[in-house]
Amino acid sequence: MNLKQLEAFYWLSQFGKHRQTAEYLGLTQPAVSARITALEKDLGKTLIDREADGFVLTDQGLEVAEFAVQFLNLREAMLGRLQDRHKRGVSLGLVGMAALTWGPRLREALLAELPEMTIDIYLGSDLQLRRLVEAGTLDAAFTASGDRARGADFGVEYQVGWVSRGDVIEGLPQPMSPDDLRALPLVHYPKTSPLFNPVADYVDDMAERTAPRHYGNSLSAICEMVRLGYGASALPLAALENEIASGKVVEIAATEGLAPLHVACTHANRARRKQVGQVLELAREAARAWCRDHGRYSSFEDL
Repeated sequence: MNLKQLEAFYWLSQFGKHRQTAEYLGLTQPAVSARITALEKDLGKTLIDREADGFVLTDQGLEVAEFAVQFLNLREAMLGRLQDRHKRGVSLGLVGMAALTWGPRLREALLAELPEMTIDIYLGSDLQLRRLVEAGTLDAAFTASGDRARGADFGVEYQVGWVSRGDVIEGLPQPMSPDDLRALPLVHYPKTSPLFNPVADYVDDMAERTAPRHYGNSLSAICEMVRLGYGASALPLAALENEIASGKVVEIAATEGLAPLHVACTHANRARRKQVGQVLELAREAARAWCRDHGRYSSFEDL
């Protein structure tokens, strides 16, 4: 098995036609077919259902296609690094809470302290950042799940609580029990988010619930949905600190507390430890300074 075979198979899985795949790769159709046949022989698996109407991958073919794109991404990442003559760029992944709290301070510090270094920042969910790490795209990543990276000795703890616009809970007594909260229109994270499991019990059966359930695909989207009155949500309160202080959003007292959210560096590229180490040191100071100024809902952690 080699990368040329995987490349041919991946693009065939995307186009579904040998002719388009051959044109894209600059090959002949027989050459594409030969690479696919050789890949199937090396793996000992049938990847294409040749008895189906049209182009259809087998179950094994679907799995190989998923792995193939990861191999190709890793190849591109490696070639990009090797071709970077100056090696002055660092790609940094930040989960939503980090990007929206101490992230701006980190960016300012990077511009001031490392002006010669290009920093590319990727904002995404834990799942999205994990996939970028697996593809070799990121040099460092701060997420809310996964094991702490070697050499990363700090994190930030965010207090999680229920919030909504005032009219959503107007006239309702507090503190609210889980049943009281369950009766409200709720805004949730996707099931892949670390914030979903703590409130999973509030997403009751469709036939029994009495209020809508809304879903956002990012922290920013969910915060905006809360501001607009879609419903109540369990969020790291620091994300809406200004709105809570101004009264635009209210913190809901609950009879049962929620576990805090911890964000730390879960990936650091050891092959580029010098550049990554510089970024992590500035990130440490940015997070510490932000928590010092916003201590109501967050705290700095020495790990």
